[in-house]
Amino acid sequence: MPESTTIDTPDAGAATPEAVRHALALVLGSDELRSSPQLGNILRFVVEATLEGRREAIKGYTIAVEALGRDASFDPQADPIVRVEATRLRRALERYYAGAGAGDEIEIAIPRGSYVPQFLPRLAAGEGEDEAFVEGDAEAGAPANAAAGASLPDAPAPAPAALPPPTRPRLGRVLALALLLLACGVVVAGLATGSHDPLALRSLLAGSTWQPLERTNRLGIPMIEVRAFETTGGAAKAPGAASSGDFTAEGIEVRVRDALARFDLLDVLASPDARPALRCSGEGAAASSAFALGGLVENHDDGTLSVLLRLSDLCDGTIVWSREFDSLKRGGDATALEIGLVRDIMAAIAEPYGVIQARARARVTAAGGPAMAGPYGCVLMAYSYWRSYLPAEHEAAQACLEKAVADDRTFALGYALLAELSLDEIRAGAPMRAATPTLNRALAAAEQAVELAPTSAFARRVLMDVHFFRGERAATLAAGTAALELNPYDVDIIADFGGRLIALGETARGEAMLAQAAQAAPGMPPWVEYHRVIAAYIRGDAVAAMAAADHLMGEGYAPGLLARALASHLAGEDEEARADLSKLVALAPAWGNDPDTMIARFFPDAGVARKVRADLADLGLKRSNSAAAN
Repeated sequence: MPESTTIDTPDAGAATPEAVRHALALVLGSDELRSSPQLGNILRFVVEATLEGRREAIKGYTIAVEALGRDASFDPQADPIVRVEATRLRRALERYYAGAGAGDEIEIAIPRGSYVPQFLPRLAAGEGEDEAFVEGDAEAGAPANAAAGASLPDAPAPAPAALPPPTRPRLGRVLALALLLLACGVVVAGLATGSHDPLALRSLLAGSTWQPLERTNRLGIPMIEVRAFETTGGAAKAPGAASSGDFTAEGIEVRVRDALARFDLLDVLASPDARPALRCSGEGAAASSAFALGGLVENHDDGTLSVLLRLSDLCDGTIVWSREFDSLKRGGDATALEIGLVRDIMAAIAEPYGVIQARARARVTAAGGPAMAGPYGCVLMAYSYWRSYLPAEHEAAQACLEKAVADDRTFALGYALLAELSLDEIRAGAPMRAATPTLNRALAAAEQAVELAPTSAFARRVLMDVHFFRGERAATLAAGTAALELNPYDVDIIADFGGRLIALGETARGEAMLAQAAQAAPGMPPWVEYHRVIAAYIRGDAVAAMAAADHLMGEGYAPGLLARALASHLAGEDEEARADLSKLVALAPAWGNDPDTMIARFFPDAGVARKVRADLADLGLKRSNSAAAN
């Protein structure tokens, strides 16, 4: 909006941007807000967004992310921080204008039920008839309706004979206000019918200089915008259904956007007015990626529906993934059906091995490799190691992440990944990089990640893994439960938690979770097969154990060698079992030096640990005298 324009709307009053910014500076410098940076950040954000013509972007989520520094996984339904801070802000403004700000020309108000500010004139009576009085009974001293922000009475009283008729400027203001109210009514009607910008009024109301807000991602993590899902076909109602409100295009779109925001490896745009800042080619081109997800919900005459999704790469304009979910039936538990559908979608596009990350990795590689991708490059190095388990890749990823968190102490994902890489010094025999005990380093990094990003499901999952290897059963279960609550769509979390439950002795529950994850994402990482082998081994099912062991990766994955040795022994193939056990000891010497400690860490349940210890002893692995053995 140009600086010379005035803001003249029912919710803004008549004021120039300069005057509003002056009023904002007065409030921000007051005792009421100077001592509370969070309140000042919120007020500054909502005022500037309004002046820029972005009122529709002022939502609880955008305030949390833009003003309070929350990450993209913020859930306004689960975390009431914005509502709490908005209440504090309203009280602070009331105190200011009742005291030090009583003489201010403009009052900034945040009405209850909204975060969009009002800019209200506060001229004293007598300082200007047009400004201090609405048209009506002036002799009776009727004050201007400042609280309502230039609202009009239903039936204005006739002016006394002594007063001149209304002037043309006043009539012009009334007509302009009426036209604007009519336009706002059209916008509201459009929103009610699903149109995001009826008659292109957004640009009209915001001014000819309106531009979408461009968002950049300092970490280089892929960005994604979820566009409005469309509907086609017959009525959205199953035959005999009591309501047609279940399983709508809008409902699926909202749930998909919410689910994507729960994944740490994605930066999800919250507002239709936000667009990724693209630098795809030429000088200064970035290695980061940006995507758009659209959807079509098609209703069929038999009451079923199909959902067609398409993921586009915004840099080259191509469709990189498309899938149709058909024969979905309405009725019954619509929420459960939506959750299942969204979980399938997330498994395909949002997981570390999904479409988005694969496309982003390819772009980073084409741009010169992870070294050109900032902190996200370090993330890619960590996941590359978890595909190969090569010691050199472990060392490179750890060094990269250590530098990244040293440069940015708010990099929560970096701390979480460092914790997992530290655990690999135990579970995969990776070389140690520090003298500090591995589990102490892992715990400190995981707790730092949770402190920085308390709504991060991935950070809670990593904390679960750390507690597991520390032998802390109750803390393991608590962290795993919290991770699932924060992101019930992440099949990696479901599988990892299921594997921990199996080793803790809850085999049936753990296997059910593994099956649930496999149904949503058939191509799971090798550590999932490890858990399946251990579950079948504990149950004494040699056939299932050997079948799962066949899917384990090659010689470099230490837990896989352990699982194959146990499965082969269960099946009576001890020669193969001893060969795998020898490779395990060579790869992770702790299994030969202190096997009882390693068994206790991998199998915290005493009954499971006794079974594993006996079978490994049969294969020639000697017991240790470690004080940690039970």
